[in-house]
Amino acid sequence: MTVHDYLGAIRKQWAVILLLALLGAAGGYVYAQSMPSMYRSTSSAYASAAYGESTSELVQGSTYVQNLVQSYALIAKSPYVLQPVINDLGLDLTVAQLARTVTADTPLNTVVVDISVVNSDPELARAIADGIAKSLSDAVANISPKDAAQAASVQLTIISPASAPVNPVSPDVRLITGLGAAVGVLLGLAWAVLRELVDTRIRSNTDIDLVTDLPLLAEIGRTSRERRIAQVVRSSPNGVTAEAFRSLCMSLAFADVDKPVASVVVTSALPGEGKSSVSVGLAMSLAESSGSVILVDGDLRNPSIADYTGLEGSVGLTSVLLGDSSLDEAVQPWGVPGLDILVAGAVPPNPNQLLASDTMRGTLEALKAQYDFVVIDTSPVIPVTDPLWLVHETDGAIVVVRERRTKRQQLQKALSNLDSVGARVLGVVANDVRHHERTTYYTDDENARPRQSGRALRPRRRAVAAGASESTPETAGDR
Repeated sequence: MTVHDYLGAIRKQWAVILLLALLGAAGGYVYAQSMPSMYRSTSSAYASAAYGESTSELVQGSTYVQNLVQSYALIAKSPYVLQPVINDLGLDLTVAQLARTVTADTPLNTVVVDISVVNSDPELARAIADGIAKSLSDAVANISPKDAAQAASVQLTIISPASAPVNPVSPDVRLITGLGAAVGVLLGLAWAVLRELVDTRIRSNTDIDLVTDLPLLAEIGRTSRERRIAQVVRSSPNGVTAEAFRSLCMSLAFADVDKPVASVVVTSALPGEGKSSVSVGLAMSLAESSGSVILVDGDLRNPSIADYTGLEGSVGLTSVLLGDSSLDEAVQPWGVPGLDILVAGAVPPNPNQLLASDTMRGTLEALKAQYDFVVIDTSPVIPVTDPLWLVHETDGAIVVVRERRTKRQQLQKALSNLDSVGARVLGVVANDVRHHERTTYYTDDENARPRQSGRALRPRRRAVAAGASESTPETAGDR
């Protein structure tokens, strides 16, 4: 992942990050409130040499005391000092427990020992601090060298008795609340990045670029559930969706300047990615500029074009391949001038054999000779191998991916399957793009409800389509 990817992941998950930060802060605040208030009381003692008759002796004594004062800080937490305090104050504590509440420090280049005690009772903290200072003074007097008169060479004088503290030193509510918020933010960032790494659904052009160097032929924006792509293209010819399909047509026109593309296979990795919708929209747009166009439903396992367009579906490609009907009898006009459709017909028990047959190749050759452009809607390329038989009979394949549904691994697998048979892939079409760019230049409201003025798509009757009846438009799912 690049820095841009990380920033994008954080931006997409900002609400989760904020929520976790608030929960962390709330948890830290509750935890701080549940902690007992602790008070610190400090007593200070000064260590000095007990005697010195000359300046030299005083200097030597001061140096001697400075060398010992660090040891006195350690002695302050020893049983030799703490046990008398426990006995005098009647504390229900062991020496080890009391030692954990005591801190003895010696400021740099001084002979002062600061003894601090932390306790939930401010008065008891004061009493313990004073008791330890007194006990330490006695201990120093006992362990220091004696002169001829049995006087200690070092004495410890209490210069600042302890006082009962007013304000607690812990818990630090602000600090703990802030730490809780920081932990929440870190968890949110980890969630955002982990989700981006685990969730490999295609969400942008960058995700497609991570999988393949093939060009992105077009981005088809999301349409409302009430209106399918074909309806939007027909009812809003100047809308952004119609322009997206015109862009797809232009991409195909410039795919190969030496050999213009005149026939394509439209497939996808898995079902439900909108390949049939893209096939219909592409065929309609091609009919505007490329003369005569035929859309063939080559998905003989789960055909959808007949249901999508509302055309008669009993006679179609399988009827032609089995010799039950001719092309003129099976082909039906629909939608816009110049567009014909060859539906799949009855679902056969052996679709793979029919699509790989010489009859299928001959049928496609006849269609390419009769029409300026042939669009074939085929099965998804991962579950079955049907598209692999058809792609070599055309100028190439278009792979449709659905934003926030198709995964990068699935697109890679689909392209790998096509590459394994040497198929030519013209590019990728991103379907159902949620953040498709819209500007005020497009004045048509594509998501408006269809008007009751008869502009809804209706199949055109063709004289050679014997037995074809009027039917309602587009009832199939988006396949």
